[in-house]
Amino acid sequence: MSETKQVILPITGMTCANCVAAIERSVNKLGGVEKTVVNLVNERALVEYDPGLTNLPEILQRVKRAGYGIAEGEVSLLVPGLRDPADGVRIEKALASIEGIESVTANISISKVNLQFIPTVITLEEIRQALTKIGFESLPLDEDEGQLEHKARTEEVKRQKNLLLLGLILTIPVFLISMARDFGLLPHMVTESTWLNILLLVLTTPVQFYVGWQFYTGAYNALRNRSANMDVLIAMGSSVAYFYSLPVVFGLLPGHPYLETSAVIITLVRLGKYLEARAKGRTGEAIQKLQALQVKTATVIRDGQEINIPIKEVLVDDYLLVRPGEKIPVDGIIIEGASAVDESMLTGESIPVEKAPVAKSSARR
Repeated sequence: MSETKQVILPITGMTCANCVAAIERSVNKLGGVEKTVVNLVNERALVEYDPGLTNLPEILQRVKRAGYGIAEGEVSLLVPGLRDPADGVRIEKALASIEGIESVTANISISKVNLQFIPTVITLEEIRQALTKIGFESLPLDEDEGQLEHKARTEEVKRQKNLLLLGLILTIPVFLISMARDFGLLPHMVTESTWLNILLLVLTTPVQFYVGWQFYTGAYNALRNRSANMDVLIAMGSSVAYFYSLPVVFGLLPGHPYLETSAVIITLVRLGKYLEARAKGRTGEAIQKLQALQVKTATVIRDGQEINIPIKEVLVDDYLLVRPGEKIPVDGIIIEGASAVDESMLTGESIPVEKAPVAKSSARR
């Protein structure tokens, strides 16, 4: 049996505890998966699996089969040495085989490589190192990987906002006209006319099947996985009102149409989705600000020389020099020296140490 592997996946589309259970149940059905833990607050899934029995693409497929998405980062790399079609094919083949990279496109005419990848599985620096191994230097043209997941979630907030605005534009007239008719504020001739119901139907249909399409797909995926979630309730409630109103609008059934009911249900829930997505986005921004406080470079002692390198290039067993007043860049073991460590952010006080500031690295990040 091969060694257990662990990955963290950024999940999109979760709304409640039932979503957590649905993802965990779907992924755990995959042979080789030993444990799946989903966190609704930070929208992450921790998956432990046996790489000899399953792989990351199969796990991603199980998440998508459950009706949820993966927040993928997009980045462009300038590769000056990319001038030949054969080089483009070699780069695409080499990077596509790396776990965590979803798609690779090499553009020879402008010496650029466009990638889609999962930032929590593979970092931008690791992608650049993979290019270096096959003989190509690269420069990032977009944000660093710390911003890629945030960018993907910002796009989700923007999408929710656009759907909400469309829902409001169509639903408010439907609601006002329907209420005015019910309270007798419209002329009798208008109230009894067929065109009024048809107008309401024309305004409501895009709300039901475009603004509310996410609820239908979510309900379908939940039922396919033999579970029920909020999407099932929303789809059922709004659909009953909408489809009951159809024969009434066309005169096939006597009664009162309830088109405003279906439109208002969809739009109000869409408002909740938007507020939820925005709140999660603000939480992500706060986390990004905390990560921005992390030191960017480290002083490493190699071959008796002190060299200053980016923190991403620090290796396990490197010897680091931390001078008084500097931040400790990575986890490590103190070897020699004397100073004090400011742990006030965690403990509220500074802790004196007997050995510092030279430390041996035990982790990259």
